[in-house]
Amino acid sequence: MATAVAPGSLSNLGPGFDVLGLALREPLDRVDATRTSGPGVTVRNAGPFGDRVPEDPDRNIAAWAASQVLAASEASGGLSLIVHKHIPPGSGLGSSAASAVAGAVASARALDASLDPTALLAIGRDAEALTAGSPHLDNVAPALLGGFVAVLGTTPPDIRTLPLAGDWSLAVVLPELEVRTSEARNVLPRRVPLVDAVQNLRDLTGLLDAAARGDLAAFCRHLGDQLAQPYRAPLVPWLDGARDAAMAAGAPALSISGSGPAVFAPCADPSSAARVRDAVVGWLDARGIGSLGWVTGPGPGALDA
Repeated sequence: MATAVAPGSLSNLGPGFDVLGLALREPLDRVDATRTSGPGVTVRNAGPFGDRVPEDPDRNIAAWAASQVLAASEASGGLSLIVHKHIPPGSGLGSSAASAVAGAVASARALDASLDPTALLAIGRDAEALTAGSPHLDNVAPALLGGFVAVLGTTPPDIRTLPLAGDWSLAVVLPELEVRTSEARNVLPRRVPLVDAVQNLRDLTGLLDAAARGDLAAFCRHLGDQLAQPYRAPLVPWLDGARDAAMAAGAPALSISGSGPAVFAPCADPSSAARVRDAVVGWLDARGIGSLGWVTGPGPGALDA
């Protein structure tokens, strides 16, 4: 049996729509892959969110990724997978990307298949196209490679690892609400005002500069976005209130990850992040919205775990 662990991830990170991604230390998905004599891929789900993903191999994203590895390896026989699902689907934390990456890496290890990172990225990209309706890598790349990454190209995959000098903690809160990536993409306009595009470029430049210098305050100042968040606001009507609660607890900023509903606040240390997490969880709970919360930080990808 071979095992791979792939992290959840933050994507977009404010102005970096479909470009920036950050791997997290937790939550994590794990896939166990065992080579079988029979053909094809079988899958069984486990973990706290295993009952929320299908066990039909044609609809299970980890199994689909495993089937692509199996075909590329030209190995005889098949694979049996156990998917330990710890990242809820529809979370904004790269749930499908983590499953696809863990499935592909575990399968490659089980088959002793020599697939380079670019081939694994392409499998993850195509898996995302199946679940989200469009190919993108801003969750797949950090789930596979770890750290802070930029997507310079999707087809073929072109990824750069970016410097992140700050030893920051992250308060991450996931409301028990679901925002489908496909729905969140459908509300985006095909054109945006020039002034908004320019502001995003300014914030993206400022964000990357702040990350390289380890300047937490500047990083948080540049977490604004004009390309996606204004149009997705009706899907997350509670966001402004949660942001107010986070900042009252000392967070320099609170932003949404991907299409949501997960939110994150960069903080100077774990104790500050814990206060912010508890404040947002408490604010949501007072409004009848359950949530999960983590104090986490940047972490490795599946190839290093």
